Amino acid sequence: MIRQVSIFIENHEGRLNHILKILAENKINIRSLNIADATDFGIVRLILQETEKGIEVLKKNDIISTVTPVLAAEISDDPGGLSTLVNALTEAKINIVYAYSFLPKKTDNAIIIIRVDDDVQQKAIETLEKVAEVNLLDRETLLLK
Repeated sequence: MIRQVSIFIENHEGRLNHILKILAENKINIRSLNIADATDFGIVRLILQETEKGIEVLKKNDIISTVTPVLAAEISDDPGGLSTLVNALTEAKINIVYAYSFLPKKTDNAIIIIRVDDDVQQKAIETLEKVAEVNLLDRETLLLK
């Protein structure tokens, strides 16, 4: 499992910039960023190079964050790559709460971050480990990509 940092922020000019500047000033590298927005608020989801340091820095700056376990799966960056992963979870009757992707620097593959319900996390891991086209990543492997 990978630890994702989530921050609930007001959807106002400059709020995201404020958070990103704090992380930059503290030399915390962001490996992945996703923003889910609503009219007045949004959720910023981050995979950080140094999760604990990032949480500490955010807290010192009065930015409330939570940590959520997510899966990181490496798949082929070709048509059907994502479909193979989603199909395996669907056949196992595992709901995807949300997902987002990024293209790492050191591979031609895509990395998909997947959040499933807490009570089926282990089942999701076991399901995806059986799919030859899917490579589940641990924290160290993900950060090397």
